[in-house]
Amino acid sequence: MDVFGENLDGYYDVGDQLPRHLRKRASEHFEAERAHKETVRTIDAHERHVERVRETFLKEIGGLPDERTPLNVDSVGTLERDGYSIEKAVFESLPGFHVTGNCYRPEGDGPFPAVLFLCGHSTAAKASAGYQRACIELAHNGFVALSIDPIGQGERVQSHDPETGTNARQTIREHTYLGQQCAVAGANLARYVIWDMVRALDYLESRTDVDESRLGATGNSGGGMQTGFLMLVDDRLDAAVPCCFVTSREEYMKTGQAQDGEQIVHRAIERGPNYDDFVSAFAPKPALIGSAQSDFLCIEGSRKALERARSAYALYDRPENVDLAVSDRTHGLTPALREAMVNWFREHLRNEEPDFRTDEPPVEDEADLLCTDDGQVHGEFVDETHVVECNENWIHERYGDARTAPPVDDRDAYADRLRRVVRERLDLDRPRTPLHPRCIDTEVSDAYGVRWEKVFFYGEPDVLVSGILAEALEPSETVRPTIVMPDRGTDEFPEHEERIAALARDRGVAMAFDPRGVGAVRARDVNTPLANGGEYFDYHGTEYKLGSDALMLGTSLFGMRVYDVLRAREYLVDRVEDDGTGAEGYGLDGTGVGALHALYAAVAEPRFESLRLADLPYSFYEIATDREFEIDFRLRVHGLVGTCDVPQLLPALADRDVVWEGIDPERFR
Repeated sequence: MDVFGENLDGYYDVGDQLPRHLRKRASEHFEAERAHKETVRTIDAHERHVERVRETFLKEIGGLPDERTPLNVDSVGTLERDGYSIEKAVFESLPGFHVTGNCYRPEGDGPFPAVLFLCGHSTAAKASAGYQRACIELAHNGFVALSIDPIGQGERVQSHDPETGTNARQTIREHTYLGQQCAVAGANLARYVIWDMVRALDYLESRTDVDESRLGATGNSGGGMQTGFLMLVDDRLDAAVPCCFVTSREEYMKTGQAQDGEQIVHRAIERGPNYDDFVSAFAPKPALIGSAQSDFLCIEGSRKALERARSAYALYDRPENVDLAVSDRTHGLTPALREAMVNWFREHLRNEEPDFRTDEPPVEDEADLLCTDDGQVHGEFVDETHVVECNENWIHERYGDARTAPPVDDRDAYADRLRRVVRERLDLDRPRTPLHPRCIDTEVSDAYGVRWEKVFFYGEPDVLVSGILAEALEPSETVRPTIVMPDRGTDEFPEHEERIAALARDRGVAMAFDPRGVGAVRARDVNTPLANGGEYFDYHGTEYKLGSDALMLGTSLFGMRVYDVLRAREYLVDRVEDDGTGAEGYGLDGTGVGALHALYAAVAEPRFESLRLADLPYSFYEIATDREFEIDFRLRVHGLVGTCDVPQLLPALADRDVVWEGIDPERFR
C-alpha cells in the first residue's frame, strides 16, 4: 500500500486545519476577553482584573524567587566620556548567577532619576549600537541609565564552552531551548529574566547617585517585552516606555510569526495577560507605547492596546498619561523612537520640556564594554550558575526526586489517580463528536495476508486524522486491534509495513496512525520563509509556532495528539463491533515521539492492555535538566515534570503487557 498523497489523496485539504482550529479556539477567548473588559468600568473592577492577571502570570511562569540574596556588586572599570561616564558592573541576581551591565552616568553629583534599559534579541545586547545610543542620550539628558545583558546574550551565553571559546548554540536561539526546558517543568524562562530586572532595580536603588523615587524602564523588541513584564510585577517603576513589543495576541496570531521561549506564557490567550494588560496594569503612571508602522508586531494591535489602556487610565482621570509614538520604519529602536522615549522620561521623571532632538552619538567597541576578561560569565566564573541548574533546583524544591518512579503501595488506586491527572493535564476529557469515518482506498495483499485500507475520520469537528489499516484475511484467534504510531506517522509507513501486517494477522486489525499535524495530516508551512525560520520542525518553524499557540491556549499539540490516539481507539471499537467480532482489548505500538503518545494514551485509557514502546526519546525531567538537550518541538508541553512524567507513569502500567525496545526503562525507576 502506498502512503497518502497530497491532501489525503485528493479527498480533503488538511493543510490549514490545525492553524484554523487553533485560531478558532483562540477567537472564542478573544471574544470573551473583549466582553469582560467592557464590564471593567470602575477603579475597583480594574484593580481586581489587574490582580487576577498578575497572579495568573506569576503562577504560569513559576513564580519569582522568594529571597533577595546579596547582590555582591563588583565595579570593574569606568570609561570617561564627554558629559557622561560608563561604569562596568557585575552583580548576582541569584547566588553565582552573574548579570553584566553598563551604567551610564551624567556629569554632576545627582541624585539623578534612573532608567533601566532592557535589550532586545541582539547577540551583542548592551553593546548594540542603537542601545548604546539610547543610553548615551539618556545620560546626556540627566538620567542614570543601566543596560544589562539578558540571559543568552552579550556576556551571558549559557552554552558557552570556556575551553574552546565557542557557543554550542546561536545565542538568541538559547531563549527557545531554555524556554522549552523551563516549560516542561511548569515554569518559564521569564522567571529568571524578570528576576534579573528586579535585582537590577535593587542595584539602582543602592546607588547614592540615583533618586529611587524616580525610576523608569524602557527597551526595544525583547527589551520592550521585558519592560512590559516589569510594569506588571514591580510597582517601583514610575514611568515606562516599552518599544516594538505592544500589539495584541489576536493580531499576532494572524501574522504567523513565532516568538522566543520567554514570550510564550502558558494560558496567556486563555487567561491573559494580553499585551494591553501590561500597559493597563501600570495605570495611572505614565506609559508610552513605542511602535513601528511597518513592524511584524503589527501596528493595528498597538492601536487596539492603546485604546484599551486609555479606558483604564480614564478611570483615574489620567488619559493623557498613556500614549503611542510611531516610527515610520520597520522593527527597531529607530532615532524617532529614541527621541520619543527620552522626551517621555524628561517630561515625567524630570518635569522638563520634551524638546530633546536625537542625533547619532559615537559608540564604543564591544570589547571596551565587556565586564569580564573572558567575555563570558561562563568562562570568567568557575562555578557560574546555569539556567538549567536553576530549573533543576526549582523542580527539586517542588517535587523532590522527580527523575525516578515513586514508591507505590496501592497500585490500583495510584493508577486511577494518575489517569485523572493525565486526562486533566492533557485536556483529554473534551466532548466527543461523531467520527464520520471514510475509507478511500483498499488493496488486498495475499503476500502479507491482509487487506489494506486508507482511512480518515474526525478527531474533532474540524480536525481530521488518518491511518493506513491492515485487516487480516484469515480470522485471528485473538482480536486485539492495535494502533501503530511511527515517529513521523504514515510518512514512515514503508518502514513499518511488514510489522503492521504481522500485527494484523496476529491480532485481527492494526493501523498506522497520524494524529493531527503528523504524517498525511501535517499542516502547511506557516512561517518557514522567514529569515530566522527553517524547516517545519526547526527553530521557529511551523511545529514550534503552532505549538506555541497551543500552549498559550492552555493546552499543547502533544496533548491534542494523545487525544487523537484515544479517538483512534474509538474508531476501532466501532469497526470491530460493526463486524460483530468484538475485541478482547486494544494495543499500542509507538516509536520515538509516537512511543510517548502511546505511553500517555495507555495511562489515560486502561483498555489499552498491551504496549510496545521503541526508542522512547526522553522523560520530560531529562529535557528540563540536560544542558546539552537536543530540542524537539513536538515535546512542547507545560508542567508534566514531577506530576505525570514518564517516571510517574510507569507504576500505573504495572498490570499491562509492556515491551520496551531500544531503551532500558530502569533509567526512569
